[in-house]
Parts: sequence; C-alpha cells; structure tokens
Amino acid sequence: MTMNDRGLRLDALCAGYTVRRGRAVRRVLEGLDAVAAPGELTVLIGPNGTGKSTLLRTMAGLQPALDGRVVIDGVAVETVPPPELARRLAVVLTERDLPALLTARELAGLGRHPYTGFTGRLSAADADIVSWALDAVHATHLAERAVTELSDGERQRVLVARALAQEPSAILLDEPTAFLDVTSRVALMGLLRRLAREKELAVVVSTHDLELAVRVADRLWLLSTGGRLLTGTPEELTASGAIGTTFDGDELSFDPASGVFVLHGGDGGKVRVSADDVHRPLVERALSREGWTPGAARDADAVELAVRHGPGGYAAAFDGGTTAFATLPELAAWSRATAERLRDAPPGLLPADAAAVAGAVTDISTVGAYFELDIGPVEAEWRPLTDLFSDPSVLRARIDATADSLGTDETRVAASILFQGIAARVWSPPLGALLAHGLLVELDPDRVHWRAASRGPLPLRADGLPGWHVRDPARAAATVYDTVVARLLEPLTDTIQGIVKLAPGLLWGNVASALAGTVRALVRVRPELGEAAVTLGRELLDLGLLRDTGQLAEPAPGLPLFVRRSCCLYYRLPSGGKCGDCALIDPDTRRDQWARAVRETQGAQ
Repeated sequence: MTMNDRGLRLDALCAGYTVRRGRAVRRVLEGLDAVAAPGELTVLIGPNGTGKSTLLRTMAGLQPALDGRVVIDGVAVETVPPPELARRLAVVLTERDLPALLTARELAGLGRHPYTGFTGRLSAADADIVSWALDAVHATHLAERAVTELSDGERQRVLVARALAQEPSAILLDEPTAFLDVTSRVALMGLLRRLAREKELAVVVSTHDLELAVRVADRLWLLSTGGRLLTGTPEELTASGAIGTTFDGDELSFDPASGVFVLHGGDGGKVRVSADDVHRPLVERALSREGWTPGAARDADAVELAVRHGPGGYAAAFDGGTTAFATLPELAAWSRATAERLRDAPPGLLPADAAAVAGAVTDISTVGAYFELDIGPVEAEWRPLTDLFSDPSVLRARIDATADSLGTDETRVAASILFQGIAARVWSPPLGALLAHGLLVELDPDRVHWRAASRGPLPLRADGLPGWHVRDPARAAATVYDTVVARLLEPLTDTIQGIVKLAPGLLWGNVASALAGTVRALVRVRPELGEAAVTLGRELLDLGLLRDTGQLAEPAPGLPLFVRRSCCLYYRLPSGGKCGDCALIDPDTRRDQWARAVRETQGAQ
C-alpha cells in the first residue's frame, strides 16, 4: 500500500437499494467520486432526503454498492472479509439504546472484538488499548460508570472510544451530534478533528449542523438535492455559492461572510449598523427578526434606518430624527413599529453614511470662507459650539473681541455684527450641501467645534457629522429651518439677549440677511444652483421666526437681492454706512442700486 492508497475513496459509486418484494432497484446516488484523506476531518452535509445515511451505510459495507466501489487503504470494501474490515473501518451510528448493564469501559471494550478469540475475552494488551481509547476521548473518568448514567455527550465520547479501540484507519459517524446540546456538539466535533490529526485517521462524519461543519471541517462533502456530490474545503464551497444554492430557503439564507444562517429581510427596509465586531451581528440579527435587511457597515447605498452602538447604548436614525435606546430589546421593539410605519409611507429623509457627509461638506467648502467646515480630528484648542451658544461668559468674550476689532465701544453693535456672522457660518454648509448634493448636514452643536480667530469667519471643525439624503424635496426647507434656526440660532439668541438688549426683530433680521448672503454666494460661485437656491431661500424666509423679516427679490435672473425690515446697526460703526440689505435705504436709491447691479451682471455675462 502506498501513501496515496491510504484513507477512503469513492470511485464512480452508485448507492441505493436492490430488488426486494417485486420492487425495482432504486438508485439514490450515482457517479460519486471523492476522497477522505487520513489526518483530515471530512464532514458530509446535505438537506434531508439526499442520501447521507445511504452513502455512509454503503461506505461501511452494510449495504452493497449498486455500481462503482468504495476503497479503503487501496482495497475495495466488498472484497475485504468482515473481521478484517472491522480492523480497518469503524462505524458509529446514532444509537439511543445501548446495553443497560455495561459500564463505559465494557462498552468501549466491544471495539476489541475483531481482535479477540472465540471467547471474546480481552487480554491485558486489549485492556491497555481500551484504556488508551478512553483517555484519547477524555473519558477515563467515566470508565466505571454504567452506560445508563451517562449523558448523551458522554455516551457519544464512549462510542468514539469504542471505534478507536478497533485501531482502524478510518471512522464513519452517522449524525453523532443529533441529540447533543450546543456545547457537547462543539466538543465532540473538536474531538473528532483532533483525533483525525493526532492518529492520522480518515474521519467522515455526517451532520445537519451546517454552521458547525463549516467551522470545523477540513473538507466538506456536499450532497445536493439532485444527487450531486460536491467536495472541497468549507471556504471553497462557500465562495462558489454551492452551500447557499443547496440550503437557502424561503425564510433563511446562508451568509457567506459570517458562515451562519440569517433571516431574509422583510419589508421593513434596509438598515446600516455601525458597531464593534461583537455588537454588530447581534444588532443585525435582532433587526432582521423585525423585518429589516442589514447592509454593509459602510454601505453607501441609501438605507431607511441607521443604527449606531456606543458606550451609552443605541442611537437609531430614521426619517430625519434620531432616537436613543439603552438596551437592544428596546431598540428592537421600536424598530418593529417603525417597520410597520414604513410599509404605509416611505420616509422623506434617509440617513447618510459618514463618507457621503464628509464628501459633501468638503466639496461645498470650496465656495467660500463662510462655507468652510473642516472634517477631521478635533484638537485641544477647539471648543464645542454648545459652549459659545449657551455659556454667557464665552459669548461675552467673543462680543468684546469683536468690539475691539471693529473699533467700537458699543456692545450692542458688536453683538449684532457677531451674531450675523455666526448665523452666516451655520447657514452656509448645510444649505450648500443640500443644494449641491441633495444631502442635509446636521450641525450638532456638541460635535461641531470652533476656535478663536483674529479676523474672518469663525473657524469650524467636526470629527464626522450625521446627515440625511433628501428623498422628499417638500421637506427640505422645514428640515433645514429646524437644523439651523431651532437647534442653533434660537439658543444663541436667548444667550445673547441675556448679555445685551437687542430687539428680537433685529436679531432675526440678521438671520435673514445671513441666509440671503448665503444664497447670493451660491448663485455667484455655483450658478447652476441659482434657481434652486433662490427658491429655497424664499421658502425659508416664509417659515417661523423668519417670516416678515424681509424680501428676497430677483430683479434679474441670477441676481438675488434682499431687503430687510429691521436695522443691523452697522451704520453706527466708525467706518460704517448702510449695508446692501439695509431697511434705511430709500426706495429711489435702492431702485438705482439694483439697476446698476443688473447692468453690471449683464455686462459681466
């Protein structure tokens, strides 16, 4: 016998059942070619009714092959006398009923019968081999216990010891994990793999536990419903799609990446989960049960739901809002109700991934200084906008610095101009990203940071920001208003009015002027956005606190000009005058200014 002859081999094997009681031959499996090599654990898998047990019985010589042959160590099984075959090949069937009066040692000792004489008495050498076999399966401590006292897992170990006591070159096991709990199944399969390696055995085991087979097998024999036998490593059969093709059903499918079965996504929509390697599959599994279809963690495609796990629990972003949950069951229950809502009406806003938000912000930052928002690590000198918007001492320091740079001792004037500059800073990035990319960026005041600058717009930086793809354009204006005005500028207005007395009409007029300035900058630098920018600006000026603050006119296409109804106090600066939006400009002068602007615009074209 050569090295190539060792192990088990199927040569064009046909397995099935011969004629009996007038019935014709039934061929279950045909033309099977495969090798189970020594030192490897080969796992036989396949759906119910594909012939796994029939194949194993044919390999064991318990029923004849209809055609072809089974070869063990270079010799056809049907040519080997039974006593000799018992020394070469051991078989472990799924046996629930075992001799009740035997101890574990006596049951394992049955494996020596191919070597004993007529009496079946074990010699000292036989007893040593039985002890070795029990030790090999870590069952020595069970040796003197009655078989009836053993658990299912312990009983299977002893049956494997019985097979080892035969000193075979190959072992066949038919569903040895069928009645075992999870821990015992894993332990037994691990034991079989170790024995194959250490004892250079060819071990073939059938199982219905596909997920475990994929993890522990050296090679898989996959019986398909059409009777084909596919062989290869678990990775090869997974990558080829053979496992999925064979086992996927209406409710479950095999996930190649994780090696487990997953529920098919329902009609709840697609979800993107951002979490560590432990929590992500748990969250995806829980949400799958509620009808959601998980996507890749960095999936750039539109998803209806985005879930992030962190130290504080779970945050679920859906349709423009984010909800926090302390536990996974709370998140799952909410997602079930949300999936039902989704079936009735699709969301108008879809959560964007971090890369899409960063790309939109980076692009729109090229429009001008007021649009710049750095995306990157936040160093120590940067402070969250929350400090500036809610801490009077911080805001007072900025007002004083602004007064110094403008050369004025009027706190009201400095506060008004600072407020309008901040308003322009928080209007520009989200408005630009929305118009240029259809993406609404949320300027979370806890995640957007600022730092002092001697001149120019207030520098802003964020280490990643949430955002939304706008599916329903009708919701764009209201959502931008909520993001900029309600979440940012209303708190800033309250804080600034606690420092200096400024009329609400003045402050909201400043917000409107800042909005109009943002629209003008976009029209000038990105003229292709002009019509949409003017339309959105007018919609915003008709909402909430911005209503009646002024009018956004367009005396000529691509020339948006704003007329406010309150004064920003700019004229009170030493070098001031009237700004272009000023309510103090008389109608005739404004008409002349606009006519001149139209002529200049047309001349430039």
